[in-house]
Amino acid sequence: DQPRLDAYFDEVVIPFARDRVEEKISVGVENASEVIAKSECSADSWTVRILEADRKVVIVGGGPAGLTAALYAARAELAPLVVAKDGGQLESTTWIDNFPGFEEGVDAVELVQRLEKQAERFGAEIKNCGVRSVDLNCRPFRVECEDGEVVTSSALIVATGASPRWLDVPGERDFVAKGVHTCATCDGYFYREKHAAVVGGGDTAMEQALFLARICERVTLVHRGDTFRASKAMATRVLKHPKILVLWSTVVTAFLPSESSPARLGALHLVTKDTSHTVLPVDAAFVAIGHHPNTRLFPDLKQNDNGYLYTLPRSSQTNVAGVFAAGDSQDDKYMQAVTAAASGAIAALDAERWLCEHGC
Repeated sequence: DQPRLDAYFDEVVIPFARDRVEEKISVGVENASEVIAKSECSADSWTVRILEADRKVVIVGGGPAGLTAALYAARAELAPLVVAKDGGQLESTTWIDNFPGFEEGVDAVELVQRLEKQAERFGAEIKNCGVRSVDLNCRPFRVECEDGEVVTSSALIVATGASPRWLDVPGERDFVAKGVHTCATCDGYFYREKHAAVVGGGDTAMEQALFLARICERVTLVHRGDTFRASKAMATRVLKHPKILVLWSTVVTAFLPSESSPARLGALHLVTKDTSHTVLPVDAAFVAIGHHPNTRLFPDLKQNDNGYLYTLPRSSQTNVAGVFAAGDSQDDKYMQAVTAAASGAIAALDAERWLCEHGC
């Protein structure tokens, strides 16, 4: 709400902006020697501790945001280390048609591998390991991996992404990327002229249902309640759409295989409020009950009520100087591979400039 937003600006944004403002001077042939003679690397204990790090930049997360940050940081000669146990949400899909530069589409695993190789080509190092803890209370920052290795870093880029919320009912995980999805924008195109179901009752579910209604033959929206949590405008659009059928007070209790292709989703087992059971044949089901950001390792970073990291406007800087956020860990709106990659580039550029200011 507005009071909390105002407090955030008062406590973080304005003080940070004031602290960063430095007197600007003009440097030319006539005074260059004088400027060089007067300039010194900051010798305060804070900067000394920053310079003592094992790495200039450690990136936590190996999805498009983290790997793009690694690419940009590596090209800036920062020799970044990427610590990640997987490629993030891309691993929950099989084929990607909307990542620029691949006119025929690209396999999700191949895209991650290409991003890794591109970053490694310029000197990035990738460590396939989960992160046990991150200490931002000391400088340099400390990152402890699950294998026990501890790495210190001058700057840190958080690119841990977000994870979809699941129903946790039988069959759901068995058919992930085989009929069960969480992103209509990403995977809806595969179901043109087919029947898709959307599970949820918030704005995300409304958006996905409306998107699918443009390309699918029909869409069934399954909602456990008798009222939507979505905004009135979004709910009205869904209710008026001729291709969308809403099943109220209905829950999905199981995802069932296709009779013709048992490895793929074929139907949903539904239970209504009056405990009647039914089977709904579908070609795809999109679970749209939200995401939770993977930010539990960073309690010292300011987060919104849902756990997404706050950053300064038009910046990736968090409330801890030297810590930057990219990708879905700070984006609860767009959540696309391409927008994550773009924010990764921004985070690397911000980190590079911050390190330059501190003599790294």
